[in-house]
Amino acid sequence: MIYKILNKEDIGRLKDELSLGLPGTAKIYYVIRNALDDNLSGFDVVVDNWPKWNCILLRPESTDKVLNYFKQTHICHTKSVSALKYFLQRPGLIDWSQAINFTGVPSDVIPVLNEVCKKHGGQITSKESRLMYAWSKCSPPDMPIIPDGITLSSLKPEHAKILKSDWANQNNAEELEGYFKSVIEKFESSCLLDKNGRILAYICMQYNGSIAMIYVLPEFRKEGYFDILISDLTRKLLAKRDIAYGFIPFNDTSLINLSRKLGFEWVPQGNMTWTRFTPNIARRHQQKETSESKVPDVFSEDLGTLLKNQLSVI
Repeated sequence: MIYKILNKEDIGRLKDELSLGLPGTAKIYYVIRNALDDNLSGFDVVVDNWPKWNCILLRPESTDKVLNYFKQTHICHTKSVSALKYFLQRPGLIDWSQAINFTGVPSDVIPVLNEVCKKHGGQITSKESRLMYAWSKCSPPDMPIIPDGITLSSLKPEHAKILKSDWANQNNAEELEGYFKSVIEKFESSCLLDKNGRILAYICMQYNGSIAMIYVLPEFRKEGYFDILISDLTRKLLAKRDIAYGFIPFNDTSLINLSRKLGFEWVPQGNMTWTRFTPNIARRHQQKETSESKVPDVFSEDLGTLLKNQLSVI
């Protein structure tokens, strides 16, 4: 068997198997669950063997079947680094002539991925590794006191334009409005509103089940809104018996310490890196244009950027 594209019944079996590895398998588990529930449509779920698999790859069926944000997205998971090395090179599995965003790759897989990408005539650029932190206590976090005149609510689809403007510095900003509208409609979120309904702070989810996109208006960044949002969204997820987790940059000690203080714990097997493959032809084209002199920063992980880029956490 070169590889197998799973049908819906098999995807359900795969989801059940991945649930046994939670919280460490949370990222791939929620991606698979959302694919099964048609929340993440347009992706093939491919394994190296079935039912005894070692590697999983989600790839777009075609670029017109996925959100614009996901046109170059490939999502990997493996039980074995050596197995993944051979799996990625199987004929027809991946179109190496196009740029690819490998999202949430286990950190120990990066050297192998780098080797494979070079064999296929391209280079990879990797983000700083992310550490997975998850809520592991039996009881939910206590809710901080909400200040007078402030309302705790959830985001609505019409808020997507506001969120897009807050993240306008992202290179893929034009694609974010559709992404935000989608995650707001499908997943949990939390926000704080003033008396006039203006959004002061918010937090939402990603398709991989992680907490992300935390933003607080600059003038309110010392008001404790971060604690309120994290606690509220965590309580919502736990009420559904979901894993409350997120990814934190490896060197962001301030955010790591803050997460620990709130009650989140490190999950070593969930450490991830976001990587972009660029074919050499595409790289040469980019080098001719000064505005694109570097590999574009369009990793799906950008939707979890993070607090240290948006809040002053001391």
